[in-house]
Amino acid sequence: MPIVLDTSDPLLKEFWPLALAPGKQLDATRRIVEHLEADLSIVDGFRSAALLASGDGTSLVLVAAWRDDGAADRAHAALAGWLDAETDTALARRRFGTLTPRVFLRRTVGTPPILDESAMLLFTRYALKPGHSFGALAALSDSNLAMRVLQDTAAQGGAMLVAADSGAIYVVMRARTATALDASQATNGGGLPFWAPFAQREEQLLAVVAVVQHR
Repeated sequence: MPIVLDTSDPLLKEFWPLALAPGKQLDATRRIVEHLEADLSIVDGFRSAALLASGDGTSLVLVAAWRDDGAADRAHAALAGWLDAETDTALARRRFGTLTPRVFLRRTVGTPPILDESAMLLFTRYALKPGHSFGALAALSDSNLAMRVLQDTAAQGGAMLVAADSGAIYVVMRARTATALDASQATNGGGLPFWAPFAQREEQLLAVVAVVQHR
């Protein structure tokens, strides 16, 4: 079954964002898919994973679903190695805002995004700035997600997830078609965007390039 980002889904979710050097995305995708099929698919407690790729070739995101915390914990070191994930904690914190891949679903708007092999997704990450309010950023992100789904006719639905260490917020919106979603909706018109005082933001249109199930 594909991964569904829905608050009614009991499976534990992880987001593994991977920054890549120019020209390395294709090789990294092939290597990771080989590990997912040969190694991750047989791990006890693993349920499914979707690998997403950016059109500009600079990044990948692995979304993994697990039976429970224990299964995810036991596989963490091996999965990090297969993904060649960032090991420098200071650099990871600056890039991604969080040191944990574990995420919790906060809310969905519209049709919950499904990560299957036909999916085009607008993936937004807000990395919290030190000393700022995670609660305020989360509340603003809630309302912004609802507004974007309502106002952007290309949006089928969206989900908001938060990192377990409250260092980052992820918003995933699925497009009705392969047409790019409207990134201008995020600024709420003129002036500074809502996240500017609280977080660094990165937003990319991603395509699901592989889905792997437990076997």
